Amino acid sequence: MGGAEMSERKHTLLHFSLIRTLYIRILSCTYPYTHTHSEALVISYFLRSCSLIVPLPPKMFRRTFLSAERRIPFYPINSNNPIVFFDISIGSQLAGRVEMELFKDVVPKTAENFRALCTGEKGVGRSGKPLWFKGSRFHRVIPQFMCQGGDFTAGNGTGGESIYGHKFPDESFAGRAGRHFGPGTLSMANAGPNTNGSQFFICTAPTEWLDGKHVVFGQVTKGYDVIIKVETQGSQSGATRQPITVTDCGEIKQE
Repeated sequence: MGGAEMSERKHTLLHFSLIRTLYIRILSCTYPYTHTHSEALVISYFLRSCSLIVPLPPKMFRRTFLSAERRIPFYPINSNNPIVFFDISIGSQLAGRVEMELFKDVVPKTAENFRALCTGEKGVGRSGKPLWFKGSRFHRVIPQFMCQGGDFTAGNGTGGESIYGHKFPDESFAGRAGRHFGPGTLSMANAGPNTNGSQFFICTAPTEWLDGKHVVFGQVTKGYDVIIKVETQGSQSGATRQPITVTDCGEIKQE
């Protein structure tokens, strides 16, 4: 790797203030990063710019990646809560499966809305479209922030519909429902107070400024590596490099 290319990549990391303690060595290049935010941006940067250089991540990078995975899920899983899944494709390639626990024990109405939209069991909504996430896209992805989807009516962030009609109120901001704890947080997107529909977002970093404004109703339990892949396709404007599609979704029945 040329010195100019290494310098450019290092400058990118410096721009995001990602230098403090730990270093990732790739071939002959050293990439510093910090826990100022989450590991997601560094992992995303690696996948985007270095995955073609080496077939497998070096040992130190792999160790860092696994340490991020160990923080998923953030909360112990409640076996009485529903578990749902998304199979996600990036472009024409299957990226993998993401599993999520829904906080039915804290916000049952919000959790049920998302669960039913994963199964598609409610049929066709008022919009004339199936109340189902299958085939919908992540239309807005901002690295080191969040991945937003759930607009199965318009596909661009202007639509969506809940199983209760068009919109429903903020259910609660108490306890887990009011804390955007970091990577893997599953929260409702809205256009202001009491405007919940079907749109949601998955955080890739702590976003505490959203506490009390968006209802947190779940967490990623497995497949956070897929969310990282999705994050690499985003931009600061939110536009994605390739279509990111929920190719299948549903509920995982626990034994």
